Amino acid sequence: MTSAFESRRPRRVLLANVSLANGGLERQLLLLARNLPSWWTVRLWTLEGGPYEESFKEAGIPWRCRRRHWRSDPLPAIDLGFAMRDWRPDIVHAWHWMPAAAAVPSARLLGIPLVDGSIRMGSVPRDRGRPRRSIMRWATVVVANSQAGLDAWRVGPEKGRVVYNAFDEERLRADQQSRASATTHDRLTAVMAARMDDPQKDYGVVLEAARLLEGRSPGTWRFLLVGNQARRSDSLVSAAAGLVDAGVVTFVDAGLEPIGVVRTCDVGVLMTDPAVRAEGCSNAIMEYMACGLPVVCSDTGGSSELVHDGREGYVIAPHDAEGLAARLHVLALHPELRSSMGAAGRRRITREFSVERMVSDYVGIYEDAIERYARIR
Repeated sequence: MTSAFESRRPRRVLLANVSLANGGLERQLLLLARNLPSWWTVRLWTLEGGPYEESFKEAGIPWRCRRRHWRSDPLPAIDLGFAMRDWRPDIVHAWHWMPAAAAVPSARLLGIPLVDGSIRMGSVPRDRGRPRRSIMRWATVVVANSQAGLDAWRVGPEKGRVVYNAFDEERLRADQQSRASATTHDRLTAVMAARMDDPQKDYGVVLEAARLLEGRSPGTWRFLLVGNQARRSDSLVSAAAGLVDAGVVTFVDAGLEPIGVVRTCDVGVLMTDPAVRAEGCSNAIMEYMACGLPVVCSDTGGSSELVHDGREGYVIAPHDAEGLAARLHVLALHPELRSSMGAAGRRRITREFSVERMVSDYVGIYEDAIERYARIR
């Protein structure tokens, strides 16, 4: 069969999402939209705007937004149908279950293949009442960003595909701060970059590990908690108060780009509560690895697909503050281990998680879906 990059037939793809919020999904959506081959024309449809609006405008990607006036407002779904009818894309790629659900009737009516890319986590959410399994049955292809996600939803290889997130090397080139500056701190620095209003992100266990380490070896570690200031919960601020006063914990608002902060650190940490949700392909972990940091993360969802325990870092049990403190203590004692693990992570990101690889994977899926859909119609 002719490869997707050999055919070069003009194609149109409509990318549909809920919003353009500040999140890992939106970063990946932008990466794909602006890096598809020249023979692919891209348009974007969302229910809401957000901080990434300007980035899409700068990339010259046409964007159509139809906001809901109330939770069950049917007009956005109708608007998406009109967008599909008027533009007639070769394929629709929905990045969230709501636009996927809205696209199903029009996709069936107009004969347009649908990619359901809504599996972004490594577990099935608690609100099982959502019609997500039914949507996936109607989709031509179901894409997840981790094998853990496909396994959790029980999507088999006949329909399911894994496309891991990508890291954009331009982010490192754009950041002028030298990684060597991390050595100027009087303390070793661990960073956790994650949404601060999301109960999935287990900041509590990180704070407990910080207390343990400060009690056993005072003045050794500093923890940077990176996230949107407006999203900090009162409970998180209260729990960290004593550690902030002692100079052990610092809250940092890095806006849309955390790389400048991450590059100044020594270890990347991501602890997740699987009782809420398991990770998919974590953008934060990829950022740590791209910056040459060893990673300590909880063994949930797709995290172990990124970090091999003992190679690029450590994968530990969820909720294990003692285990987190112990791994950080080992890394503090052995700078050569930090260096070797960080270098291994950096190599893996460069070789296996490039933008070119992600784009090639998606183009191949699109072409295959278009071809298969044409055969069955």
